[in-house]
Amino acid sequence: MKGPGTTITCMPVEPTNVNEERLPIMYNTLAPPQAQWVDRTLNGLSLTQAVAQLFNVSRPLEDAAAWLQILDQTPVGCMSVRTKSAATYAQIVREVQQHAPIPLLVVANMEHGAAEWPDHGTDFPMLMAAGAANDEALVAQLGQATAVEARQIGVNWVLTPAIDLNYNFNNPVTNIRAFGDQPDLVARLAIPLIHALQQHGVAATAKHFPGDGMDDRDQHLATTINHLPFDQWLETYGSVWQQVIQAGVMTIMPGHISLPDYQGYGHNPDDAPPATHCDKLLIQLLRQELGYTGLIVSDSTSMIGLTSRAAPAERIVNSLAAGIDLYLGANPEYDLGYVLQAVRDGRLREERIYQAASRVLTLKAQLGLVDAPLGPAPTTQEQASFGQAAQALADKSITIVRGAEQMPAPLEAGAKVLTVTVAKLNPLFGQKDLEIFDAELQQRGFQVEHLLNPKTAELQAAAQECAAVFINVYVTPMTTMGTARVTLDSFATWGWRALFTEHPHVFYTSFGSPYLLYELPHIPNLLLAYGGAETSQRAAVKVWLGEMAAQGVLPVTLPQTRVRPLAD
Repeated sequence: MKGPGTTITCMPVEPTNVNEERLPIMYNTLAPPQAQWVDRTLNGLSLTQAVAQLFNVSRPLEDAAAWLQILDQTPVGCMSVRTKSAATYAQIVREVQQHAPIPLLVVANMEHGAAEWPDHGTDFPMLMAAGAANDEALVAQLGQATAVEARQIGVNWVLTPAIDLNYNFNNPVTNIRAFGDQPDLVARLAIPLIHALQQHGVAATAKHFPGDGMDDRDQHLATTINHLPFDQWLETYGSVWQQVIQAGVMTIMPGHISLPDYQGYGHNPDDAPPATHCDKLLIQLLRQELGYTGLIVSDSTSMIGLTSRAAPAERIVNSLAAGIDLYLGANPEYDLGYVLQAVRDGRLREERIYQAASRVLTLKAQLGLVDAPLGPAPTTQEQASFGQAAQALADKSITIVRGAEQMPAPLEAGAKVLTVTVAKLNPLFGQKDLEIFDAELQQRGFQVEHLLNPKTAELQAAAQECAAVFINVYVTPMTTMGTARVTLDSFATWGWRALFTEHPHVFYTSFGSPYLLYELPHIPNLLLAYGGAETSQRAAVKVWLGEMAAQGVLPVTLPQTRVRPLAD
């Protein structure tokens, strides 16, 4: 395996079918009983059963019986459960694991901790907050907390960290989901997160190979492009990928993203296939050149970046042929037949199926799922330490990008203040109004009036009655598909953008995109909180009131407007 900073000599060639059979499968040493279980289980699988191990099924089913029915029909290797409560989630997983002859991988996003339900988990800030805080010890505590709280409810695999480099401020997918745009920073923070997750029994996933953050389009809506020349890719994205591979990340997720210069599509980049359908990227570059031997999981296969490139019957076949080991979001009712027919037709070899199944089983063995599919609840002491770490990370992340001389906000005790949330709240991603910000002000004795997306006249009238106005812009990736810009706007609601010209004390905080100044270049002040976590809301209030100094360092480069000629 090549170490960080080494040079890879790899010239683009025409697309080809790359032979993967000579590549090793066992990417970490298994204990003898684990290796024996993998061999015994793999040898006992029929072709149909081996194919089923490559399927992840994701369904919003709140009933264990419904999951058991799916497994009785197709004994899939991985499940994604979507429930309204963590207690229901744990109960479903427990029953399914007790029923399954081969334990299942249970995968969830958990990009900023296990708090994906109101009743479970520690609410950590987003990864870009970790980039701003730049504290490896706190990132490791994020990993430990996520793993312990995940295993408690049966999750044994998480789709984090995103090691994308957020070079394009208009990229709608990465943004605050990424650590930043500096390769050294991203690798240095990703590695302790990966180690902590895996040391506590949860597989980590580095994503999205070959790297998101360059295009201004959304792979949910189109195949997107990493348009770097390959030598520059090696120095930036490639360096990060080399380091996390060397660090032992258990799984890697390709995005529906192309790398045209490497793939041989430099003159027609839009024709380059996404990594999820490209053996040249997954086998030649990722496995043979970068030396990765672990499990490759597709990104969600319902995304247009994949579905627009092949007919339904060919999507999973092309993905498995390209080097995908586990297909995220499979429909076993159809996909099982598609794969078996492809094997019969000679478009897929049985060896490719069993090789991928071996990686799936190896991961299950490494995670100890045969003996303990669920983990213990965190102790009271662990819960307290997790909460302290989350707040410390948030506190250390708050960043001033303009108006340091205006802090703290000049408020008298008991003053009446107005808080304004500007957001298109998306319940699918667990977004709700920034209630903790208001509660923190109220706890300090301030009178708080709150408005959500007010009309300009309503905002102006309320502001006149208040000593200060806090405008909190809460725009995050995938709030509005295809953009990370503030799109909640109309003629009637423009007023929040210019309220500072009418009121002497208006204070702006971005609880999302760090690039808000590009859209509001003339506002007098701006704090960055990198997401709407409760801990981040508390931290922002403390900075505005002068209870602590802002310590965060901006982990991305802000866009600059300039005079420039027309492009060629």
